[in-house]
Amino acid sequence: MDQSFPKKEHLKSAERISQIYRQGEKVKQSFLLLYFIASTEDANRLALAVPKRRVALAVNRNRIKRKLKEVYRQNKGLLKAEESYDFILMYLGSEAPEYQKLERAFLKLCEKWRNSRAV
Repeated sequence: MDQSFPKKEHLKSAERISQIYRQGEKVKQSFLLLYFIASTEDANRLALAVPKRRVALAVNRNRIKRKLKEVYRQNKGLLKAEESYDFILMYLGSEAPEYQKLERAFLKLCEKWRNSRAV
């Protein structure tokens, strides 16, 4: 399993991101929220969001984003499907979590995502 996070997997288009917020589905697990929508691209793409309203200091927001990116990179195989998706992974907590706690929440979130698609 490839555990890299190449540029083609980064979701950067502001237009696409706002479309995902408006039209995409969402799944929540404790302090993580995953927005998703089917994509025409050949790979899943991810954008990370840590609201300034919840985590005021940029240093802390960036640290949380680095941890989220690493959790995604290590476990992105759980988000594989027949078709590709665009995801926005949003952190809803107010303080920086430990990596293990973040990973457990992400694993549960992936399970919920899989179940929501199966319905």
